[in-house]
Amino acid sequence: MNALKLTALTAALAASVAVAQADDIITIPDVTVSGEVAFTTDYKFRGISQTSNNPAVQGALSLEHTSGLYATLWGSSVAASTGSEMNAVVGYVMPLNLGDYKASLDVGALRYIYAGDSTAGAEPDYNEVFANVAVESVVMADDEVALGFAFTNEYFAESDRYFNLNAGYSAPIADTNLGLVTHVGYNKFRSNQWLNKALGVSPNTGDDYIDYKVGGNASIQGIDAELAYVGTDIKKRDCAGGVCDGRVVLTLSKSF
Repeated sequence: MNALKLTALTAALAASVAVAQADDIITIPDVTVSGEVAFTTDYKFRGISQTSNNPAVQGALSLEHTSGLYATLWGSSVAASTGSEMNAVVGYVMPLNLGDYKASLDVGALRYIYAGDSTAGAEPDYNEVFANVAVESVVMADDEVALGFAFTNEYFAESDRYFNLNAGYSAPIADTNLGLVTHVGYNKFRSNQWLNKALGVSPNTGDDYIDYKVGGNASIQGIDAELAYVGTDIKKRDCAGGVCDGRVVLTLSKSF
């Protein structure tokens, strides 16, 4: 990771925390502001490393209205070829009536923005729409089942239509301070040509792939820690640099 970028991002996050702790000059009714800073040993997005298997520093700032409307800015350092990634998200969360289950629907749109990208002859930035459903206490108390869908008509590097289906399950482990986290995603491109263009993998891969995650989490002195094995079903020989390979990823985060 470029040390200058790491220092600049850390300073920006520290400044945002300082602003949040200062006395409010303007207060918007029914709006709350929250944020998060994180360090991860590998930024895996849908199973693919965005940092060439190197660490990343990440941060987020969110504004949420009591109506369910929200806006979020999320950023991360990424591989040297792209410099940094910023996601601008606007969405709406609403409760769902599922009888005895507490459930919610989250719908919205986001813009992926890549600063310093060197992708030749193609626009890296793209838009995506999404819908996610979360249902709590399905199998046991305080667990959660999540189902999601995302779609774009022009994926990264102008690689045409793409959609993602995903499911996840998280649950506390007995009476400990530990939790279980799992995730599986199905990623579909229009053809193997577009998958190859977006991910830089061999055309032999086909037009789709599966990503997955299984691991655990815990809270340590106010810091959330997650240790998980993250990977894809893309064969090692078809993916240069090992960015598609499964590996253990440690993420430490702090909310404010």
